[in-house]
Amino acid sequence: MVIYEREDDWVMIPQHHHGLLSGDIARHWNSAYIKGTERWSDVIFAIAQHDRAWIDLDESPFWNDSAKKPYSFIDFPLIPKLTFYKKGIAEVERQSPYAGLLCSLHYHSFLVGAKEPAAIEFTRQEKARQDRLMEQLNLFGAINEDLLKNHFLMVQFCDDLSLYLCMQEPGTPKAEEFPWFKDGFKQIFPFAEGNKIIAEWLDSKHVSLHPFPLASPAVVSIKVKNVKKTDIHQLGIAKAYKDTEWKERTFTLT
Repeated sequence: MVIYEREDDWVMIPQHHHGLLSGDIARHWNSAYIKGTERWSDVIFAIAQHDRAWIDLDESPFWNDSAKKPYSFIDFPLIPKLTFYKKGIAEVERQSPYAGLLCSLHYHSFLVGAKEPAAIEFTRQEKARQDRLMEQLNLFGAINEDLLKNHFLMVQFCDDLSLYLCMQEPGTPKAEEFPWFKDGFKQIFPFAEGNKIIAEWLDSKHVSLHPFPLASPAVVSIKVKNVKKTDIHQLGIAKAYKDTEWKERTFTLT
């Protein structure tokens, strides 16, 4: 779950909704910047489905007693999270081995250098999956590996830009933005000539991107729930979340 706190409620967005938003962003990518068009549908599928591992986990959110807030994807307990990561990657792989490889690389990157035994075992298993899929898809060799790296950057960037739209109140001033993204996104694309892409809220419905990676200004949307703190206190997190109506947020990327 993607969450952030407001005075009277928690804004809660299922991870898979955020993933689908990532896919919508990718569909607007400037075609001049696309490499490996024969695999582009697999890249889009990977980006849109990269967080499907969270579908079941987010169906009924969990309360973090020690932190006195709902669990988010950041602080969710590691072992069940890894179990569902593997499930989600396997589901994507069954539909598209190349997309499964991209999702495996994505989740693997979160845990490189982790010390917990479960995380070490997860990275070992995913590296084995990656080696198997690289061989299956005949991707070894400089040209194919370079293309894979470019597509992996796409997965990471669209994930991050979607999180930028989801993890903070629309219209947040640059100085108050979530620290992950305040200084730009970490992915460096060839068209950006060594520069980071910087996002900034122009108002509550418009976000500027510079340099601009899309074909033209793009309208994207996501469904969220604003779960009242009083409802959580009275009903518990699961029922309060279930009873809260969906609201749609729409943004223009320009």
